Amino acid sequence: MRFFKNIFIIILLFTGYVRAQDVSFTAEGPRVVEVGEQFMVSFSVNARPSSFKAPDMKDFYVLSGPNQSTSSSIQFINGKTSQSITISYTYYLQASNPGTFIIPPAVVIVDKKEYNSNSLAIEVVGKKDQSQAVPQEEATAAQKELPDEELFVRVITDKTSVYQGEHLIATLKIYTRLTIEGFGSSEMPDFDGFWTKDIETPTQINLQRENVGGTIYNTGIIRKVILFPQKAGDIPIEPFKLETYIRQQVNTPRSIFDDFFGPSYSTVSKILESKPVNISVKPLPAGKPSEFSGAVGSLSIESEIDKTDIVTNDAVTLKIRLKGNGNLNLIEAPKIDFPPDFDNFDPKVTSNITNSASGQTGSKTFEYLLIPRHAGNYRIPPVVFSYFDLNRKQYQTLTTGDFKISVAKGKEDETAAVVSGLSKEDLKILGSDILFIKPGPFKVYPAGRILFGSVQFYGLYAGSFIIFLFIVLFRRAHIKKFQNEELVRNRKANKIAKKRLKQASVHLKQNETESFYESVLKALWGYLSDKLNLPVSELSRDTAEKALSLHVNDSSLINDLISLIDICEMARFAPSADTHAMDKLYSDSVKLISRLEQNIR
Repeated sequence: MRFFKNIFIIILLFTGYVRAQDVSFTAEGPRVVEVGEQFMVSFSVNARPSSFKAPDMKDFYVLSGPNQSTSSSIQFINGKTSQSITISYTYYLQASNPGTFIIPPAVVIVDKKEYNSNSLAIEVVGKKDQSQAVPQEEATAAQKELPDEELFVRVITDKTSVYQGEHLIATLKIYTRLTIEGFGSSEMPDFDGFWTKDIETPTQINLQRENVGGTIYNTGIIRKVILFPQKAGDIPIEPFKLETYIRQQVNTPRSIFDDFFGPSYSTVSKILESKPVNISVKPLPAGKPSEFSGAVGSLSIESEIDKTDIVTNDAVTLKIRLKGNGNLNLIEAPKIDFPPDFDNFDPKVTSNITNSASGQTGSKTFEYLLIPRHAGNYRIPPVVFSYFDLNRKQYQTLTTGDFKISVAKGKEDETAAVVSGLSKEDLKILGSDILFIKPGPFKVYPAGRILFGSVQFYGLYAGSFIIFLFIVLFRRAHIKKFQNEELVRNRKANKIAKKRLKQASVHLKQNETESFYESVLKALWGYLSDKLNLPVSELSRDTAEKALSLHVNDSSLINDLISLIDICEMARFAPSADTHAMDKLYSDSVKLISRLEQNIR
């Protein structure tokens, strides 16, 4: 009986947990399919429903469904039990006509309450004419050349015409109808003429189906950047390059083994290059207010002061906060005419900014520290700030309220006022030459005794002269030693490489895969640049191998270096989560640099 009682209590606990959690009901399906293609649509709920009502899917042919499946898990953490459950209803559909169709929400009832899923928009494109396919005898050549229409990259901008200071989003994407196995080296655009900020994207490229000119491609975002043009005129976005490894079928003469083992495959490398994109940047209209300093967007301003009744030499904090959407990072501190009796310091700037596809949003706060030196009633005038409003296409001027401050006379005399909270060494004396009395013990010398002309004086003089000569000679030798910049870089190459590898070790411990491979790559390229006296921009696999062959006799050492560089380059876009492999790569890099240090002539 006790056993069944315990089971009953556990069931009640699980049931209470499921009912207490928020019910989520979602629908998932492809965004684009071809006519005649079969695809799957799934409706998932994280609770056990009492009923399920499927949506109307009249625009598609239903092959099967609903196929119900259930998954659940139980966790025991710190003596607490939790359970999760997911019930899915899956349909297999076939598209019959081109167009864009909407699958309305499905409906479930959980605990007598009705929940609706999201709707799905599915685009159906016409099927390509199969008569235009590449003949079988030409397939080998087509696979080797990898036609551009099967695999390419693009730089896509959400705008092509903007005002100076207005943001635009540049997205670097890859389009493929082939099987990608990995990525190699890359050359990203410099975005000259723009102030840039990266928008956070997944470290691994997730391919999604997309309709491009009536053809379905698997597309992935490589990088997304927010750009702020800094000058007017036509500004080009230079192409970017990406090395891609493609899995291709190898066409060999047919034999009886082909039917048994199946076709064979090979990996083909292809360098992809995007087309340049031109951005037309319009200058801001004439008639700029005197307070305008380059802010563009949609902004608001607010101000606050921590106190208005104070005494002399007391600190007051004034905060000016600008918030909204615009080039917030580039906004400068507004100019404020403070009363002359107030000491003021450069403002402390605090930013709370988010970079996303909608631009830069958030706030920027300027915090001023003010110290009144004399008693009286003072007024801090309103802060005036101007910006160019993109919605209204005109300049807007924002104004805060003013602040009136009453300053009473402090305990200290105003003619010898000091800043509160400072030490004697930091003491600031105004209008007086009175110094602190020395409170500690001090040594008294008899009257008439002087240092000049004594033995101690000449000894000190001679010693100072010798020290001066030593410093001059040492300095000349030090300058001569470091005049040869190439020799200095060569000597410090190993030390700098170890420092970079130490940073890679930190990323390895924190399981930051992409940063780890990037740090190892910087250590290897940087070491070669410093040791061989070659700019990093001129280094590549070929130039590094050619330059090392002139200084290293061991060809296996060169091959090991090139192999490590290839592994890091590939992992930048397809990082591996294998910690053991990362540990080995780090250890091999440390050993390799030590071997190079011993073998480079």
